[in-house]
Amino acid sequence: MTVAGYTHWMDDCYTVDSESLRAYGRATRSPHVPYAGSRVVPKDTPVPPLIVADPVFKVAARLLSEQIEGFNVGRLLHVSQTVRQVEPIRIGDVASLGARIAERVTRAGIDLFTVDCVVQVDDEVRIETSSVVAYAGGDTDTSAVDAAAPGIVMHGAVS
Repeated sequence: MTVAGYTHWMDDCYTVDSESLRAYGRATRSPHVPYAGSRVVPKDTPVPPLIVADPVFKVAARLLSEQIEGFNVGRLLHVSQTVRQVEPIRIGDVASLGARIAERVTRAGIDLFTVDCVVQVDDEVRIETSSVVAYAGGDTDTSAVDAAAPGIVMHGAVS
């Protein structure tokens, strides 16, 4: 489904809840995330925009897998990312995600993709991301990476 120019669109696929917020705080180990150990997190608490990094990565990987024959997520290298928070998402928000490949350049057997994603709540844009990822494929010998990837790379599906 195409919505607003995004080739992949998933309605209501990610719910922000207090446990996810606490897990994010623990995972980032940031002293500036006071709710990491809090028992009660108020529903109006603004959520860090990178809490959506996991579902954004998953939809981007799905999109890339459709562009690359024999896709292996272990061959991806995250080069850069820009995150723009238009308005904070909050606990209880149910988000929809859109993704598209904005650019693809191939040099020396390495594909560089620019993947744009948008996070919407109630049909309003809350977060926009643009990521550049490199994919080692083609004639490059990646047998060691292919063998190691299942034990190292954790990924799943966004429903």
